[in-house]
Amino acid sequence: MKKLGILLMLILSMVSCSNDKDEKNTAVDYYGTWQLTVMNRNKNPAANSISVLEWQEAYILTPNGTFSKIRVKDGKTTKESGTFVMNKTLEQTQFELTYATQNEIIGSCNSNLKENLYIIHSVGKLFSTWGNCDGPLLTYERMIY
Repeated sequence: MKKLGILLMLILSMVSCSNDKDEKNTAVDYYGTWQLTVMNRNKNPAANSISVLEWQEAYILTPNGTFSKIRVKDGKTTKESGTFVMNKTLEQTQFELTYATQNEIIGSCNSNLKENLYIIHSVGKLFSTWGNCDGPLLTYERMIY
């Protein structure tokens, strides 16, 4: 009976340790380069069955609260930068980016210098809120070098 109790405690400790590791990998790792991987033009899954990116794009988030956004479209590279503020909840980390100047690569529902992004901790991907209005649904994955 004592051996069964020890075995049960060992199994429980191994399961609880693996959950901690998963939470750390998805909830905290947001600095670095996030590459555009999925672009959907409308909310109909049948219309989005073929994944085609109209442009290449990446965000670079730094620990000092600054960011850069780079877009390559039709052979033209556009880069903009600015600052961001972050709000963490249990389920997600939200970012409000403020650009230094007006530019066509700002993916926003408003015509101002702000753009909103969020990471769902359980998924570990970065999403744009531009799809909430007339923009495409954009998904980014963190690049590990």
